[in-house]
Amino acid sequence: MTTFKELYELATSAALTMVISADEKTGRMTINVVPKPKKDVDEPALTKALSLTATPDEFDAEFVGVLKGYREVRQSLAAQAEATQEVLQAAKAASAKKAGEAMTKAVKPAPAPKASVKTPTDPAEALGNDEAEEAGSTPQQAAATATGSASYDLFG
Repeated sequence: MTTFKELYELATSAALTMVISADEKTGRMTINVVPKPKKDVDEPALTKALSLTATPDEFDAEFVGVLKGYREVRQSLAAQAEATQEVLQAAKAASAKKAGEAMTKAVKPAPAPKASVKTPTDPAEALGNDEAEEAGSTPQQAAATATGSASYDLFG
């Protein structure tokens, strides 16, 4: 593959910025290829720049191969980042489901209380009609006397 075909393949997954500088004293040049992912990718490794320093002849001989390797590694990293995102989303959904089930179990209504011994609510029933009248008291006072406890009507 040629240099521009390889750059094209790399540019399909990220916008590229290239900075090229030359050092006349050493006869070498530096090429920086900086990708800017097109998608919202949280993987910092996908924005890692490729920085190479070599002679022009070395770039002619090896630059395409280095670009190809860089592109393949970036694609692998992108696939790994995407797979990790999918795993995290699945774990999040499973966790939310478990939390929902736990909340459902926690909110179940308490069982109804079992039937208890019926106690008369009418003081006349508690004392018998004759005893309530003899006591000369109100039905509440008669009931309190019959049950052995005092009951006070705060609002009456």
